[in-house]
Amino acid sequence: SLLNTRFLILWADNTAESIFGPERNYYLSQLKEKGVRIICIDPRLSQTGVAYADEWFAIRPSTDAALADAMAYVIWSEGLQDQAFMDRYCLGFDEAHMPEGIPAGESYHSYLFGVKDGVPKTPEWAEKITGIEAERIWKLAREYALAKPACIFTGLGAQRGAHGDTRGPGT
Repeated sequence: SLLNTRFLILWADNTAESIFGPERNYYLSQLKEKGVRIICIDPRLSQTGVAYADEWFAIRPSTDAALADAMAYVIWSEGLQDQAFMDRYCLGFDEAHMPEGIPAGESYHSYLFGVKDGVPKTPEWAEKITGIEAERIWKLAREYALAKPACIFTGLGAQRGAHGDTRGPGT
């Protein structure tokens, strides 16, 4: 189904060099040939970015979560999320969908909009952390949310940092 995407984000995914499966470069070539817009988010302009991306976001290393939060903020603040999907399949995204026993104000929505800490996770907030201009973050989030279907390929680097995967300290 990847060949049906209308917008692709290569988030720290360097398929051209890491060869993550024999067919992935073929699919990227096909998408490029079809004119699908491809974005590369990576601290360095990789071979994958050079070969396939229409635009490169030179993110500061280890600031990916701030960019993702800012994109989620844009999508939610503009009502671009698939609320029916979220209501049915997602837990913890807003106060109405929290697991039993979790205190109020601990949802992802509350975090994004600064309910507890007074700091909304806007693109302007993320710009200072990621080094990516706020205007570009606003545009990226809207493009991703409005392209149906859209896809994000992620590389394996994010979980290589401290506590970047699901295991806690000492495990």
